[in-house]
Amino acid sequence: MIFTLAFKSLWFEKLVSFCIFASLCSVIAPLMFLFSLKYGIISTLEHDLKSSPLKLEIKMMTGYKLDENFINQVKNDSKVQFCLPLTRSLSATADINYKGKIKTSLSALPTAIYDPIAIASNLDGVLKENEAYLSQTLCDDLKIKTGDTFLLVISRIVDSQRQNSVVEFKLKGIIKKEYQSINTIYVNYNTMLYMEDFRDGYEPPVFSDGSNLNLERKYFAKLRLYVKTLDDVEPMAAFFRERNYQIKACINEIEELKAISSVLSVIFYSVAFISITGGILASGGLILTNLIRLEKSYALLKLDGMSEYGIMQCIIVQNLTLGLLSYLGAFTMFCALKFSFNQYFADRLSGGTLISVFNFSHVILGLLFTLLVLLIISLVLSTARIRRLNVADTLRRV
Repeated sequence: MIFTLAFKSLWFEKLVSFCIFASLCSVIAPLMFLFSLKYGIISTLEHDLKSSPLKLEIKMMTGYKLDENFINQVKNDSKVQFCLPLTRSLSATADINYKGKIKTSLSALPTAIYDPIAIASNLDGVLKENEAYLSQTLCDDLKIKTGDTFLLVISRIVDSQRQNSVVEFKLKGIIKKEYQSINTIYVNYNTMLYMEDFRDGYEPPVFSDGSNLNLERKYFAKLRLYVKTLDDVEPMAAFFRERNYQIKACINEIEELKAISSVLSVIFYSVAFISITGGILASGGLILTNLIRLEKSYALLKLDGMSEYGIMQCIIVQNLTLGLLSYLGAFTMFCALKFSFNQYFADRLSGGTLISVFNFSHVILGLLFTLLVLLIISLVLSTARIRRLNVADTLRRV
């Protein structure tokens, strides 16, 4: 009976019901869009600021004699995400020839599984000794694509004669320009060692016949090092500075990033608080206005013998029904707006970044929150109005 009465009342007052429906939609839809921005572009920006591998890198600026014990100490540090020793800079250079297009004196870096730069470029870091990654800028210059083969050339001087080793390599992936802006080759760790060995007069695999191996390597010049989080950069940089190593770390930039992230969060939560508070007050005003307008109807129901509890149930069912319909209407409006925004910015943002994200769990939580707010408002206001309702006075005022 309660449900039947509630639904018939909504239909009888369909014009007023539609006005309340439209008003609630206008409150709910912007809140949906606000939260979708939080979980879309704002969260993406915060994530990019905090997790960019470039901000997690600690570079050694000059060459040193790093022994195995020191390297293992760094690798085993709980703050370190990725660490590979590097050979001398002059040994880690090479030329590339692709279909007659030549690039000379390119820097070569070793890579391996869990390489943050490779992962950020959607690569796994696993290369065979005759495979390589190339930076996007280099690929654009050469017009080369993944799967193509190219010639890697390294040189040495033996008995005043220049010797070249020309090896065919396969391009297995491309390092995004956001993470490597200069022309660079990424190779297997052993391949990088073989490059230095070849230049030092040995006959290593890949670049020679493997007849004369370097079995006496004790030291490395630098480290390719990435820490796990932004908070680990300063302690790890201090570790190197205490040992008089000249390093470069983005410490000042990290502080700025943290400040930006904090500002974004404060702005969002401030706007969200104001919007939610305004939405609750607006919803309360709509419900109160409707209660006052229908006091005569409630007085007649009370005169007809319906209990105060029954009338309150009817009011709650009406408002929850309007809330559910309004949420569905607002969600439809939001979906259209979300699609338009994501389509508009699809070509303007890199990496398939979405401006607006609102997944299924967000939809359900939003619906539950909306119904809970309307339930509380309806319960409080109907209790206050219906229990103070005097049938005689109300009918006398009509």
